[in-house]
Amino acid sequence: MEKKNIIVVFIFIFLFGFYINAQEKPVRLIEEKLKKRTILYVQNDTDVEKSVFLKVEPIGYRRSAQRPIIKKIPANSRLQMMVLIPLTDVESYYTYNLVVNEALEAIEVDRSKAPKKEAPVSSIMRSETIIFTKNDCKKCGSLISKLSESHIKFREVNIDAKNRYRDYLWDLLDKDGYNKNTVGVPLAVVEGILKYPIDDLDEFVKSLSNK
Repeated sequence: MEKKNIIVVFIFIFLFGFYINAQEKPVRLIEEKLKKRTILYVQNDTDVEKSVFLKVEPIGYRRSAQRPIIKKIPANSRLQMMVLIPLTDVESYYTYNLVVNEALEAIEVDRSKAPKKEAPVSSIMRSETIIFTKNDCKKCGSLISKLSESHIKFREVNIDAKNRYRDYLWDLLDKDGYNKNTVGVPLAVVEGILKYPIDDLDEFVKSLSNK
């Protein structure tokens, strides 16, 4: 009788663990496997900006050692973290550790380092390629895929969520005479220059590849 009880408890623990793992976390790692590379993103499905610490240990990839990545992921958005290129004729896989928010702050304290101040939006806008998207936008998804396939570094920002990048974008649109309520997506800010409208996705990606 005691043996049966132990078996029942084991089955319950197994099923409960499976159920918990099946739940999709609001902040999680997303893997996009392309023909010759794997792109890792962190997806933030919450309504607030999240700080993340990501450490990847790749085996069978071109770079065997990866430094930890610490970034802030805007609300309701996805940010590319790294690109892994597998070696030929070698089995490739990786493990990772993703820590979110409070734990991240503890890591910084343990290292006796003062928290890094995030660069002003104006500075980031002048030095990066920012792609503005929104929910349920097929053209946005197509552009993100094309940029990833062309190995172009970019930062994706969802304008359906309130964030400091969106507020800065509204100021740029106002200065250029656009009405933010009628502007469509995707649109971009490339090293401080507003790119709108983006009618031909392939031409836009090509222009970034030639930079």
